[in-house]
Amino acid sequence: MKLLIVGNGIAGVTLAKELSNDFDITIIDRETVPYYSKPMLSHYIAGFVDEKSLFPYSFDWYEKKSIKLKLGADAKVIDRARKRVITSEGELDYDILVLATGARAREPMVDGREHLNVLRTLDDARAIKEILEREGDAVILGGGFIALELAGNLAKAGYGVKLIHRRSTLLGLDEELSRILKKRLEDVGVEFYLNTNLVKADERGILTDRGYVEGKLKVCAFGIIPNREIAVRSGIHAGRGILIDDRFRTSAKDIYAIGDCAEYNGIICGTARASMEHARVLADLLRGGDEKYDFEFRSSIFKLAGFSVAIIGKIGGYGRWIDENIKLFIDHRGRIIGAVVLDDLRSATKLEKLIKSGAEYNELL
Repeated sequence: MKLLIVGNGIAGVTLAKELSNDFDITIIDRETVPYYSKPMLSHYIAGFVDEKSLFPYSFDWYEKKSIKLKLGADAKVIDRARKRVITSEGELDYDILVLATGARAREPMVDGREHLNVLRTLDDARAIKEILEREGDAVILGGGFIALELAGNLAKAGYGVKLIHRRSTLLGLDEELSRILKKRLEDVGVEFYLNTNLVKADERGILTDRGYVEGKLKVCAFGIIPNREIAVRSGIHAGRGILIDDRFRTSAKDIYAIGDCAEYNGIICGTARASMEHARVLADLLRGGDEKYDFEFRSSIFKLAGFSVAIIGKIGGYGRWIDENIKLFIDHRGRIIGAVVLDDLRSATKLEKLIKSGAEYNELL
């Protein structure tokens, strides 16, 4: 049975790896290089790893797994009646089609946006690295994972880093946790401009609503836009992303979507870990299993300038510290619904299991 995967990112390559013994698999992707680790791009820019280290799988690996890889092929539209995908390099047929098209960086619509860089692809990283090594410092816009990881790594590598964010909080955390992250990043050299909005950019820097910030290298990390275009052109239902049900099925027969391009009940995953889990659960379903994915449950580990932050479950409402590294979030019935864990990843793993099991706060006492 022919399984065609559009997208060679973490979702697509994980699915292919899981199912390489079960299906005749072809992956197509518009990029011209094999799978590379996007979470490692900031480490590459900072000089902590070389470019070769970004590529865990060689062309030989795909061949040994019997995965046909067609690079430089832009998937244009799906002929659902004939079960064929029309690409810039010809047509490919399928029995099962999985859209793992990922997402692109969100760009601000402001004057001077041609002076702003984004970080999503290897080409983006190469361009940023070239400017950084010439200029020696960077201005980063955003308060999410990509912005903080890049800021922390560049500061740790000795570059001057200014971070501009329109809110006072970071990573969607509360004020208290945000202050802790801010202090840790300041300790490695990141200079913060919070509650500050971008007005326009020019070659020398950025004009904000609180003044001018100099810096020739300016990187925007404002979030992602799911790549849903092939679905829209092919008459498949889409919202912000490609709409799926709880088994990753789109509105079209035998067509599925996983990873950053997929939207379930208003939720877009947005992390490499979630994309991998999408792929693993879909692999089980395509083998005839009945595994389920909990779209409502969030669990992410972020590594920022030598320290880690685990965000598990729901982190709004009442929070209580149980030690200097763990803040639990508890609902009105006394159940633990979420946690933020600093550095202690072993405890984060245990807490994730407890939260999923519906454990009560009193059980920890």
